[in-house]
Amino acid sequence: MMKKTIEILAPCGDEESFFASINNGADAIYLGLGDFNARAKSTFFTTENLRKYVRIAHLFNVKVYITTNTILLDEEIDSFIHFAKECVKAKVDAFIIQDLAVAEIFKQCFTDVVLHASTQLGIHNVAGAKMAKSLGFSRVVLSRESKLDDILAIKKETNIEIEYFVQGALCVSFSGNCYLSEHELGKSGNRGKCAQLCRLPYTAMIDNKVVGSGYLLSARDLCLIENLAILKKANVDSLKIEGRLRRAGYVAQCVKSYKSALENLNTKFDLNKEKHDLKKVFSRGDFLTRAYLDEGTPDNVINPHIQNHLGIEIGKVVKTQPFKDLTKIWINSSHAIHSNDGLKLLDGETEMGSLGVGNVEKINQDTFVIYSKTKVKPNYRVFLTLDSENEKALTSHTRKLAIDAIVLAKENSKLALTFKFNDCTCTAISEYICPPAASNPTSFDELYNQVSKLNDTNFVLNSFDGDIENVFIPKSIINQLRRDCAQNLEDSIINSYEQQILAKEKTKAKLNYEFDLPEPKHNIYYFDEDTILDEIKFVSPILAFTPQVFSVDNVLANLKKAKHFSPDVALNLPIISNEKDCKLLSSILSSLPKDTICIAQNLGHIELIKQHNLTFITGEHLNIGNSLSASLYHKLGASEIIFSKEFPTKLSNVYKMAKGNKTLMNFAHCPFKTIFNNNCKNCKFSKNLQIIGSNQQKYYIKRYRLTQCYFTMKSNTRPEATQNKLKNVFDFT
Repeated sequence: MMKKTIEILAPCGDEESFFASINNGADAIYLGLGDFNARAKSTFFTTENLRKYVRIAHLFNVKVYITTNTILLDEEIDSFIHFAKECVKAKVDAFIIQDLAVAEIFKQCFTDVVLHASTQLGIHNVAGAKMAKSLGFSRVVLSRESKLDDILAIKKETNIEIEYFVQGALCVSFSGNCYLSEHELGKSGNRGKCAQLCRLPYTAMIDNKVVGSGYLLSARDLCLIENLAILKKANVDSLKIEGRLRRAGYVAQCVKSYKSALENLNTKFDLNKEKHDLKKVFSRGDFLTRAYLDEGTPDNVINPHIQNHLGIEIGKVVKTQPFKDLTKIWINSSHAIHSNDGLKLLDGETEMGSLGVGNVEKINQDTFVIYSKTKVKPNYRVFLTLDSENEKALTSHTRKLAIDAIVLAKENSKLALTFKFNDCTCTAISEYICPPAASNPTSFDELYNQVSKLNDTNFVLNSFDGDIENVFIPKSIINQLRRDCAQNLEDSIINSYEQQILAKEKTKAKLNYEFDLPEPKHNIYYFDEDTILDEIKFVSPILAFTPQVFSVDNVLANLKKAKHFSPDVALNLPIISNEKDCKLLSSILSSLPKDTICIAQNLGHIELIKQHNLTFITGEHLNIGNSLSASLYHKLGASEIIFSKEFPTKLSNVYKMAKGNKTLMNFAHCPFKTIFNNNCKNCKFSKNLQIIGSNQQKYYIKRYRLTQCYFTMKSNTRPEATQNKLKNVFDFT
C-alpha cells in the first residue's frame, strides 16, 4: 500500500496568492469569504466568484478548505445557512470550524460535509481530539502550543487527521482565548476583527519599578522546516502555512520551500538556504524553530525589539551626503540591491525606518548607491525586506498540465482531436469534412504547430501524434477544435475530481434545536488571590475556585476552605493542559467529592469530566455566543451555561457573571523569560508583575502550575491589602 503523502496547506487571501499557491505546488489551500471567517480584512473571495477558483484548484488536484471559523450570533444563523449552501454548491472540500453551532448546521442541513476543527477550538490533547471526533470532525487543526508527545498520543489514540502550523505568525495567546482586542476596542478576534494589540510596545513593572519595556507581547514567527522528519514520523497529515493577509511572494516561497524540503527528506538538502529565503519574505527577527514542541515552557517566544517584518541583514550604511532634496546613501552589502527592493534600517536593535529602492548605482561587487528622503546615518544596519527579483521569479512561474494529443484527419471524414491527461481522455469532433487536397495539403508539422498553441489554457503539449491523410484543413478549424477539446478535457478532469465530493443540501432541511436549560440558581463568582472576600457574602454565588497550583492536596484543601463561604463550590479548570497535565488533572478529578462542580474551559475538559461522572458548567472560554451552541453543550452534559463575555446574551436561563477580573490572554510561554532573559533554572517569577500599555492600560500577570507553568494576563489589579487578607485563608502558592 502506498504511504500517504503529507499535505502542504497554503493560505490564500487574494487572486495572486491563490495562483502562487497552486503554481508552486500546494496540495491544498484555505481561504475565507464573507463575514464568517477569522480574517475580516480578507475580502477578495465571495460566494459569487468562489466556484471559479474552486474549479481551477480542482483542475490541479488541489483541495479547497473554507474558513468558517468565527462565533455566530443568534441573528446570523439564517444568513449563515444561506452562505453555507453557496459554499457547498461551489464544491469545496472541507470547512474549518470553531463554533459547534456551525458544525451542527452543516450536519443538520447537509449530507457528507467534511468538517475540520479549527485551532480556535483549542484542541491540544487526546481528550480534546476524542471529543472533536465524536462531534463529527474528521480533522483537528491542533493548537500551536501542542507538544510533540501530544501529537504522537493524539494520533495513536484517535487516528484523527492532524493539521499542524509550521510557518508564519504565532499568536502570543492560546488560540481562540485572546480577548484583548475586544476588551480594549470592541473588536473580537473570535469575530475576525483582531486589532493585533499584542504587536504594540508595553512596559513591565514589578512593585512600581520598571523592569522591562518593548514589544513584550509580540511573538516571533514560526518556522519548523528543520523538523519535518519528526512531524512525518508523528503522522501529521497536513503542514499548515499561516498568512492569508500576506503577499503572493510570501505564499509562493513558503510553499516552494516546504515542498522542496519534504521531497528531499532523505537526501542532502540545504535547509539553511530555505530558512534564509523564508526570512526574506517575512520574519520578525530570528525564527522559532522548535516553538512549543519540546517538554516544558519554551524560551525566546517573544522578540521585544521587533514587531514587524525584519527580513535578512545584508550590510550597513557606510556613507551619506545630501543630494538635492534627497540623501545619497552608500551601502556595503553582501546581497545585490535592485530597483523596487524594500529595505529596513536599524541603529543597533532600534528600527529607524524603511524605504523603497528607486535608482541604484552599483559601485563595485559589494557597494551600492541609492537615494532616499529617509534620514539615514552611517553604520545603520541594513535589512532586505523585499527582494523584487526573487518575488518576480516566484510569482511569474505558471503551472501547466502536460497532455498528449492525437489528430485524425482522413479524406472525406470529420476532423477529430483527442486530448489525454492521466486517466481523462476527451475527443472533439468538428463538423468540418476533410477534403482531399488539390495542392498544398496540411502537413503534420502545421497541425502540430496549431494544436500546441495552448497558451490561453491550463495545458501544455507533451506529445503529438496523428493519422493524417492528404487533406487540407483551414487553421481556423484547427484552432476552434483545439479550444473545444481543451475545454472538454478541463471539464472532464474537474468532474472526475469532484465525484469524490459528496456534500449536498438535504431536501427541505430545517434547522432543529431545543434550548431548554433550567434557570440558574446562583451567580458565579470567580475568585483567586486577587478577589475581595468581603464581596462574596453579597452575591450568594457559586464560588469558582482557580488554584495557582494544581495538585490533589492543594485543590482539596482549598475547596474545603471555600465551602465556608458558599455551599456550592466549583473547580475552574485550566485552559491549557498538555497530555502530562491531563493525567494530573485526571488524578485530581478522581479525588473530588462527587458533589463538586467543574467548570470546563476546553473541549478536552468535557471528556475528562465525563470520565469521572462529575457535574460541569461550560466556562466562558468555550466562547459560546448563540442559543444553538448552548443547546449542544447542554446535550453534551453541561448542567448550566456561561456565555462568552464577548457576546452578551439576552437569554435569562444562563449564568450571569458577578464581579471579577477578566482574563484577556492565556500564555504557554513565560513572560519573565522575555523580560529578564532567564531560564527555568534561574526563575525570576514575581506575583506582582504588571504590563502597562502606551495609554496606561494596566494588566497583571498570574501564574498557575500543572506539570509546567502557564500564565494569564488579566484586566485589572486588586489592592495589596486584599491579597494579603486572602493569603491568610487560602494557599495560593
